[in-house]
Amino acid sequence: MARHRLRFRHLAAAAPLLAALLVVAPCAAQGVDEGELKAAIVYNILLFVEWPPAMMPPPGGALSLCVGPHSADAAMQALDRRELRGFHLSLRELGATASVPPCHAVFVDAADRQRLAAGVKAQRAAGALVLSDDPDAPAESTAIVLRRVGTRITFEVNLQPLRQAGIQLSSKLLRLAKTVRE
Repeated sequence: MARHRLRFRHLAAAAPLLAALLVVAPCAAQGVDEGELKAAIVYNILLFVEWPPAMMPPPGGALSLCVGPHSADAAMQALDRRELRGFHLSLRELGATASVPPCHAVFVDAADRQRLAAGVKAQRAAGALVLSDDPDAPAESTAIVLRRVGTRITFEVNLQPLRQAGIQLSSKLLRLAKTVRE
């Protein structure tokens, strides 16, 4: 009986991500804003990330999500102060240099890749999870890449930057990835 409760709890925890990813195709076909969809997917991915204990804020503290200026649209801004597993999400704009305090996660839009390369490199070196919607994002630093495939948005996972940062992704999230690269 306890085993069934445990499975149900894990399934219930996966429900937000599954719901966001399963409705991608119908929503895109109905004209839902792609920025809103990406913001929802980024948020749901972050629900299934475990950072090293040394990177975690105190209970009730802030997990920081840094974004480039092209990603800082209303949809991403709506994530600011949102609850995320007992913490709140703090949205910050990523600069082109290492001047921004360390972030837990970074989302880089394809339009920002070149201009923010140094800032992303500094955040990656500090242990940040790097996500992008740029198909040409550097694999050595970008852990998760969102891709548009027809009317769907899928994602690919590159395990190398995750391992280097000591970041763990839930096996549930890895099963939903279109591709997982070693």
